[in-house]
Amino acid sequence: MRRLLLVSLVVGLILSACATVAPTEATTTPVTYGCKAGKAFTATYRASGDKAVVAAGGLTRTLPLARSGSGARYAAGGFEIWGKGDAARLTGFPGGPYDDCQAR
Repeated sequence: MRRLLLVSLVVGLILSACATVAPTEATTTPVTYGCKAGKAFTATYRASGDKAVVAAGGLTRTLPLARSGSGARYAAGGFEIWGKGDAARLTGFPGGPYDDCQAR
């Protein structure tokens, strides 16, 4: 019984270390990011955390959740937003890359 409990605990810890965390709270409210060089974009994260709708440089794309080692990453077809906490980086959109961005 102790061995089963220990194995369950170890497996749970390993799986929790692989979890993806959406930037800020997963929401349906748009988040505006201000970036260096005066650039800005918006991202709306679905409450389920599986997609982000990103608008930047006059282009809007829905990006699916992608594997990341740390933070939350949404990517498809050369478009990518990678965030952790209130910080984010956006690539592939017109006017980009959008570096050193912070949620406002």
